Amino acid sequence: MDGYSKLPLTEPIFDYPKVIIESTAFNNWLNNNYSKLDDQTMKGPREHLYYLLSSYVSELNNKDGIILPGENDLVLSTLLSWSERLGAYGTHLFYNQVKSDKMKAMPSVMKVSEGIKISAINDMFRVEAKSGHWSTKFPYYFMIGAINEFNATNGMETQLLTISTGAVKDKSQAGRSQSTIMLIYSPSEETKEFNDYWLTQFEIDSKVIAKPLGVKKLESVYLYNEEALLHKEITFLPSSNGSLLIAYMGMDGAFQKNRQHFLDFLLQVKTAKPLK
Repeated sequence: MDGYSKLPLTEPIFDYPKVIIESTAFNNWLNNNYSKLDDQTMKGPREHLYYLLSSYVSELNNKDGIILPGENDLVLSTLLSWSERLGAYGTHLFYNQVKSDKMKAMPSVMKVSEGIKISAINDMFRVEAKSGHWSTKFPYYFMIGAINEFNATNGMETQLLTISTGAVKDKSQAGRSQSTIMLIYSPSEETKEFNDYWLTQFEIDSKVIAKPLGVKKLESVYLYNEEALLHKEITFLPSSNGSLLIAYMGMDGAFQKNRQHFLDFLLQVKTAKPLK
């Protein structure tokens, strides 16, 4: 878990016995129902899968001080065998590390955008632009929910990476959630236009005063929607080859508990021009 705090792992959603029971039951349910799921109905099972995965990773960490076993692991391989089929990018890389020797290797199921590459380094994902303009890494149990390349409505070429952190207990009605980290990059050097555009997309007033983050001399803007219990925080990173931002969003409770991983993520982002 190179560069990432283990503190958010200390309070799992499910205890170990429940993870074992639920994983078996959920695997059976998916075997019977997976073919009936579409993009819309897949969301709930995908989130539940990652609640189980986060809780199991917490058990591994608390018991052995690791998050990825160096040998076959039935529970972990069962969960990871469904992850990519339920819409999380790249998890076949780690399934193949912990599956039984008798099981066939799993190929990539989710197609990654042409200009972006996903790889595995020990217990971490590494995601990078093939152009070399940015790269980052994060723990394998985070869920990669989107990897897109497109022209934004302001005309700028854009690369977008969306990941979900581990799941924690929060103050929402459900009582648990993951938090979201987004990396958005454009090769455009019209940085002010880029910044203003994305602040508008995130519904944050450009007059909101940025405050120091305590990381790489960066500042962030912050907004809390009390009615929705949703926190948003955005920081713009300097780059010599375009414009780059990192956004962090989460429900009340989860936002605070997972925020350390947002700060950890910022330290792992590399750009063409090293940050000071």
